[in-house]
Amino acid sequence: MSNPIIAPVGAIYVHEGVTVPIVTDVEIPAGNVVVLEKLVGVAKFGICANSRGSITVAGVFDVVKDPTTNIPAGTILYWSKISHHVIKNAYEHSMIGIAVEDARPSSLTVKVKLLQ
Repeated sequence: MSNPIIAPVGAIYVHEGVTVPIVTDVEIPAGNVVVLEKLVGVAKFGICANSRGSITVAGVFDVVKDPTTNIPAGTILYWSKISHHVIKNAYEHSMIGIAVEDARPSSLTVKVKLLQ
């Protein structure tokens, strides 16, 4: 067994990281997907404009998808800020998570485990 490398005071615990605090200048209704560059989360509760709130970045959510798309369980998914639903294409999109169940083309949502 090798010895671990330990950095003295390299990090200080803040919290579990299931939610991330944000301050927004616009109102964000509950259930909206929020994209902050590469950080993607869901507002579990509404956030008023010009106030502090939080987004959830862990857990499983039903997230809207294109009803013509087939998404097998295990597919890595990205959030399209253009079409406002999950997609399978990584090109310039932020990763939101991974599908935990199959979502057939006729379904409007897919169960996504948020991965951040």
